[in-house]
Amino acid sequence: MNSAGNQSPARPRWLDWHRGLSFRVKLALLVNLLIVVLILGTAFLVEQGQRSAIVQEVEKRALVMVQALESAVASDLVTYNYVSLDQSVQKFSRGPDVVYVFVFDKEGSIAAQFIRDQPLSQLLQQRSEIKPGGAIVDQVYVPGTEREAVYDVKFPVMVEGSADPWGLIRLGVSLQGMHQEIARTRWQIVGFVVLGILVGSLASIVLARRIARPIQALTQGVAAVGRGDFGHRIDVASQDELGQLSIAFNEMSAQLARVRDLEERLRRADRLAALGTMAAGIAHDIRNPLTSILIFSQLMSLHHDDPDVREKFNRVVPRELERVQAVIEDMMELARPAAMHREPVNLNELLTQVLELYEGQADGQGVKVVREYDQELPFCMADRKRLHRCFGNIAFNAIQAMPSGGDLTVRTAQVSTMVFRNSGVAEPQPEPAIRVTISDTGRGIPADHLSRIFDPFFTTKDKGMGLGMAITHRIVEDHKGTIDAHSEEGVGTTFTVHLPLSA
Repeated sequence: MNSAGNQSPARPRWLDWHRGLSFRVKLALLVNLLIVVLILGTAFLVEQGQRSAIVQEVEKRALVMVQALESAVASDLVTYNYVSLDQSVQKFSRGPDVVYVFVFDKEGSIAAQFIRDQPLSQLLQQRSEIKPGGAIVDQVYVPGTEREAVYDVKFPVMVEGSADPWGLIRLGVSLQGMHQEIARTRWQIVGFVVLGILVGSLASIVLARRIARPIQALTQGVAAVGRGDFGHRIDVASQDELGQLSIAFNEMSAQLARVRDLEERLRRADRLAALGTMAAGIAHDIRNPLTSILIFSQLMSLHHDDPDVREKFNRVVPRELERVQAVIEDMMELARPAAMHREPVNLNELLTQVLELYEGQADGQGVKVVREYDQELPFCMADRKRLHRCFGNIAFNAIQAMPSGGDLTVRTAQVSTMVFRNSGVAEPQPEPAIRVTISDTGRGIPADHLSRIFDPFFTTKDKGMGLGMAITHRIVEDHKGTIDAHSEEGVGTTFTVHLPLSA
């Protein structure tokens, strides 16, 4: 548990808005986002390019017009033919985008003029200083007029043979048409953007559906295989990576079906082998008592009046019958589940009772018993009698594995185990449980025997039927718990039992 000062800030919920979306929706949104970014970026670049081209075209038109006017009025300025100058100016003023035209003579006075908007006259009708050089292009803003922004071009009139200009032409070209053209181009680009986004969105939805459909089919197939339906097949609709994945899934399902059939055959063979082993074990454990009973029955029929025979018969036959009855009861417990009588059980107290039962045997062999109990261990719902037998079998085997002494350690602790609450592909969920560990420092169990210690009638002892650990395993399973064994020869053996608090 982190301290209050080290706790990380809680993650805002809005950052997890995408977690509830399906893969198809996420893919469509991602593709749409990419399309929108690409289209908007392309539209911005095209708009800038078109705008620059239109501006350059207007500037070029203004320069061409002023150069043509300079060629037309140069000779008239030299000869001071003002009538011809005025006619030339009026001819050039017919252009719809021409706002004003001024022709200044060598002294800077207005020789001819055209002004479309009268408010411009106060700004423009003034003497202009004539300087040699090229054209000067500038923008003039005149608020309150029909055309507020114009290109103002100043171009000197040069005459061949003279180094000084003979006059100046000042031409104003309206930018209204340019702005309208730019606006029209911008709206065309906006229409293209909207159309592109719509087409891209439809394409992304179709693409997402095409990609998500085989993935959804694979998900359903995995769920079917998780439920044990190995005959489930996926239709292969393409030869791309998803199609190859579908083919691989179908091959895997077929192989799993073959493996399941093989496992079923092996399971049947194991059941037959276990049945044979069980029959041999039952025959071995019952034959001796039955032989004794048969012998004494024959002796009793021949020597009925002999008191010694009757005394042996009364002593041996009931004991042998009890042995037969014990074998039958153990077999019945393995063959069918016993009725569970659940009640709150304190495992620390239960284990103490189990150890007290074998305390004399442990002291006689020099076995030291170490108890490491969790004092805050909660109660668990369990069958006290059956758990007593379960842990008794483990403790008895541990003490027998240390004939020359050793350490028997019993630990308890509350833990959290991962449990599959639902079948199929459900994720495991944490569940509170109690862990009981019983360790000894005895001879240990060979590796080839360790995997068989829970098999019925398997034993390495000279005496015993080999049913104790099989019954222990069955009791733990009936409590919906788990039992594991770890052993190393010459070091010892450890049994770990996990029991849920509420089964």
